[in-house]
Amino acid sequence: MKYLDARNMNSLKNGVMEFLDLSEEEMEDLFLSMLLNREIELHEWVTQFLVNHTGNEELESIQMFHLSRRLNGTDLRANFNLKQLLIEDSPISDFFGKYNVTFKKECEHIELYYKGRKVDLEKFGNSESMYIRWRLGNEKEFDYCINGFAFRSYLESEGNGYYSSLERCPEIIDIIGRFLGISEICNDYYNNSKYYCIEYIIPMSEVIFDGYNPLMTNQEKTLELLKLAILRLFDEMNGANFVSNHNQILRLSDDSIIKEDWVVNFEELSRTIK
Repeated sequence: MKYLDARNMNSLKNGVMEFLDLSEEEMEDLFLSMLLNREIELHEWVTQFLVNHTGNEELESIQMFHLSRRLNGTDLRANFNLKQLLIEDSPISDFFGKYNVTFKKECEHIELYYKGRKVDLEKFGNSESMYIRWRLGNEKEFDYCINGFAFRSYLESEGNGYYSSLERCPEIIDIIGRFLGISEICNDYYNNSKYYCIEYIIPMSEVIFDGYNPLMTNQEKTLELLKLAILRLFDEMNGANFVSNHNQILRLSDDSIIKEDWVVNFEELSRTIK
């Protein structure tokens, strides 16, 4: 089986049933057993169930649902990591350039320039400067990666802070704008862009499960995705509130890019900000 279709709860359930060779009745029995379980924590219970039912079979690929507000007229199939977006010729670097904001690679990190002068971020102790230093690699930790979610359902749930924070403009544009006092930059980006959920199908070996050992094998990732899918389906059956429910974040390595043939769908999301 190539991948689980996680576009909606019904397709996810069908995918789990196909992979585990379960009938509808057997799937309902599984949920009933989970409901009646009082002995061990559910994550552990489902893990034990899967170890006994999957053998050595593994998924070839995984879907990743990426939330992104893109400038009008840009190539939606072009997907680059943050380092490329800032220091190479890109729609984001061009947009920053309108406001005299530029970036240069220096050693292993990126430096921020405003109106031709390098900004000494170490002089500032506010949350914006700390965030910028971290994103630009000044803290010897990197966060250049492209990321997304394992499950499409409920991404737009009311109260989902991550969804709403990206709805107006990319986080790094918002925070650099606030740090430099460029009050109009976020509204400018919003008014000249559209919000998308972009679906990728990526080889399982290329994806990192955020919060897990990055050296997980494909089989370990397969078991983890199946476990998360079953727990999510169980929560759906029990009317869980998915605003606060965990949706697994997936990411690539910091120097990776999305290959064009991994892009399978663009879904324009409604504009709700007044």
